[in-house]
Amino acid sequence: MAEDMISALSAKVEKLISMYEAERSRSASLSKEAESYRSQIEQYKEKQSVLEQKVKTLEDKLHNLQLAGAFTASPGDSAGAKRRLNAVIKEIDECIAMLG
Repeated sequence: MAEDMISALSAKVEKLISMYEAERSRSASLSKEAESYRSQIEQYKEKQSVLEQKVKTLEDKLHNLQLAGAFTASPGDSAGAKRRLNAVIKEIDECIAMLG
């Protein structure tokens, strides 16, 4: 009878150890997967930063081109040039008002 209890207890302990090893292995696998995702997130953040900088640069270039276009008008387009120049002046006035 005592031997049956010991063998049953031994079987339960072996099962518990087996379950522990399986969970430890699963935990290690999940840790590796999480680290991989963290690495991907960092790469995406770097890529996003580079793209945001490119967008800012392109927006600045566009603004400069629009500003340059306001001052370069063909001889027959003086009304258009005047409108563009007035728009630039208005934008400058708005900036000054925000600073004040």
